[in-house]
Amino acid sequence: MNNALKYVKILEGTGITRDQAEAHVQIISEILEGDLATKQDIKDARQETRQHIKGLEAKFETLEHKILQSEYRMTIKLGSIVTIVMAAATAIIKLF
Repeated sequence: MNNALKYVKILEGTGITRDQAEAHVQIISEILEGDLATKQDIKDARQETRQHIKGLEAKFETLEHKILQSEYRMTIKLGSIVTIVMAAATAIIKLF
């Protein structure tokens, strides 16, 4: 805690003994140190987030590619079906 001595003096000024004031500072320091993120924690989290985003972008590109491939296959199949139907219709018309 950066202002531990200042905090101790404020507590002493209110009538709390030095030992009690130091105990307050120790307790608060232990609580805060366990829960606060350091600059390195934040850098690590940013790096992990960037890596996660890159992974998602790669998955999105793969999915987009697969969708385009499916679209092309469907177009080819539809074109084949139309061609077969037209050929069958033409053959039927010529028979009658």
